[in-house]
Amino acid sequence: MEKRKVPARKDGRIVVHFDYDCFYASVFEAKSPALKSLPFAVQQKHIIVTCNYEARRRGLHKLQLIKDARRICPDVIIELGEDISRFRDASKDLYGFLKAFSWSGKVERLGFDEVRRLGVGECEALG
Repeated sequence: MEKRKVPARKDGRIVVHFDYDCFYASVFEAKSPALKSLPFAVQQKHIIVTCNYEARRRGLHKLQLIKDARRICPDVIIELGEDISRFRDASKDLYGFLKAFSWSGKVERLGFDEVRRLGVGECEALG
C-alpha cells in the first residue's frame, strides 16, 4: 500500500485535540476509586454509554444493551447516568485545567470530553 504524503502547512498553526476516554465512567471513578478495578459501566436509557477498561477487558462496549452487558459480564456494576450535571461540572473543570496551560487563550470545548487547543503563530515561538 502506497503512503500519501501529507501536504506541509504554511499557516504556522498548532492544533492539539484532547479526547478524554471513558469520560462518564472516569467521573464516577474519581468519586469512588475502587470502581477502577471492577467492571463498571454508565447507563442512559437502555444502553451502556461508556464503560471502564476493566469492563472492556471483559467484553463490554459502549452502545451495548444493558441486558446484553449483564449476560456477558454478570458482575458488572452499572450506574445510572441520566443526570448529566456531574459530567457537565467535570467537563468545566477539565476545560479550566487545560485552558490554564494555554498562553494564547485559544481553547475550545467540543463536547463534555473533548477540548481543542489552537495556536496561531506559535510554531515560531517554539523554535
